[in-house]
Amino acid sequence: MEHGLLVGQHFYGLDTQTFLTDRAAADMQKLALVKIQVKLPLCIVLGLYAAGRRLPSVLYRTWPVLVLPLIWIAVSSVIHYAQHRAFYDQMVLESKPIPLYSNVYHIEFAVMVGVVVLLMLYGLLNHRIESKESRRWLMAALLVLVVCMHVLGARTGLVMLYLGGGLMAVQYARNRPKWLLRGSVIGLVLSLGLLMLPSVQNRMNNTWVDLKTTFSGGDVTHQSFGQRWVAWNTACALLGKGEMVYGGYGVGTDEVMKTAYDQGGVELAERHRIGVHNQWLEGALQSGWISMALILCAGFLALMNVKSGQPVNGSAVWLALVVAMMFESLMERQAGILVLMMVFQAPMREKNGMNSEIKKEYALNDENK
Repeated sequence: MEHGLLVGQHFYGLDTQTFLTDRAAADMQKLALVKIQVKLPLCIVLGLYAAGRRLPSVLYRTWPVLVLPLIWIAVSSVIHYAQHRAFYDQMVLESKPIPLYSNVYHIEFAVMVGVVVLLMLYGLLNHRIESKESRRWLMAALLVLVVCMHVLGARTGLVMLYLGGGLMAVQYARNRPKWLLRGSVIGLVLSLGLLMLPSVQNRMNNTWVDLKTTFSGGDVTHQSFGQRWVAWNTACALLGKGEMVYGGYGVGTDEVMKTAYDQGGVELAERHRIGVHNQWLEGALQSGWISMALILCAGFLALMNVKSGQPVNGSAVWLALVVAMMFESLMERQAGILVLMMVFQAPMREKNGMNSEIKKEYALNDENK
């Protein structure tokens, strides 16, 4: 019977091994195409920057277009959370995603809101918005977003918010001791008020249990950070090989990680063996350490040297995003690419005012003479 099956396979041209190999290769090609489609918009924008053609900065002139949709989604999601609080509090304790009135993944939505808050704060501190009335409305809108982030946002977005906001506040207050005292008091009162929110206390308790379980060697099956810790250790073991400096495993990192989990004897059910969830490790597995190191350095080089007289450096926003990408592979989805484009769009405007607008052909020709 077995011999007849093999004969039948070859007679009809159905070599099973060849079929499976070809199908796996086709799946890898589709995955590679998806990765290219996701990252192509960022490559185009960065290419325009490199060619001296800056996109016009409209983030502060038309800030409601950017801020109000996020408020609509965030506030409606918070209302929905309040209506089903007991259920969603349990989901937070089990590190499950909280549904939003948006198709964007909850961690990426928290990062998007956090980036918008940081960019608008950057604009306020650097006096990009001159109208007093507009500044007041924007500050009120940012307060709403910050509260919504604490009620419902993922911890990754909150870490980025506090890191980036703290760095910008310190930079702004270095030569303004009176502002430092006033800002510290306001920040302390706001923080204490936010800590009173039940969802914040719930998230803090969840974080403590998560970290305690992870570093005491307990079962991290339902622990968000614990599962990431296992994934990071597994990825680092793969990156310890010498050839990983210049090259990687390509787009098939998930399959490589699955094999590494099995070989390492990880004590986690297969459904809990997550991907890398760290952009720097994910990128290093795909393309090697050098590529990720170049991207990391390029961000600081592009944003750190703002024009003289600016009280806040754009690299604070980039550093906050760098830390956020330690907990999520943001560049693997279109929403994360959008976040990166917004980050480079605003601070790069301050690098060189003459190069910030899209140039006309005659202007480029004059420069080349």
